[in-house]
Amino acid sequence: GCSDTQIDLVVILDASTSVTEPNFKLMLEFLKDFLSIADIDRGNVRVGVVIYSTKDHIQFHLNQYRSKQDIYNAIDNIPYRFGSTNTADALKTMHTEMFTQRNGDRPGVDNICVLITDGISNINSRRTIPEAEAARSKNIHIYVIGIGLTDLREVDGIASKPVEENRFAVQEFDELSAMKNKVFSSLCYCKYFDCFDVFVITCPFFHVLLLL
Repeated sequence: GCSDTQIDLVVILDASTSVTEPNFKLMLEFLKDFLSIADIDRGNVRVGVVIYSTKDHIQFHLNQYRSKQDIYNAIDNIPYRFGSTNTADALKTMHTEMFTQRNGDRPGVDNICVLITDGISNINSRRTIPEAEAARSKNIHIYVIGIGLTDLREVDGIASKPVEENRFAVQEFDELSAMKNKVFSSLCYCKYFDCFDVFVITCPFFHVLLLL
């Protein structure tokens, strides 16, 4: 079952100008909704958040908050930064700074990243997919939620494989809430390749299984 499996989760939020402040608020509400059934208070799920626009800004590390209410309060206080879209640096910060033991990454615990973005990177864009590949090579599983994208090549390159199970696309920010069940069910039943190319079914995330 889901209840006792541990997971370290880092969420990357796009705060670039194209998102707009009202839509950024929708992203934050989605994130709280998304975490509502994560087993945080018993210590099984740790959460860290980084936002990015022209630069990336770590909001809190995996070991900073241990209660769901503290995490919700921190999410409510995340500022909208606006600027360009530097996805590469956000991915680099995620796998080099956030998933470290010093900042709360637990050895032997599944590492999951969820990236929510509305745009193709326009700073360091050649580094975006290589940074995602570097993260995946460290066994960090990456889900991407793309919003309003007509060109999915970059987000497909960021997401873990198979892409169709790890990349989700919506057209409008207000569709995010309806995405919750899709992403939840993927997280709970996601398929990981181990080094022998055997599918391992794991249920890492939830205290309660969703009624889909």
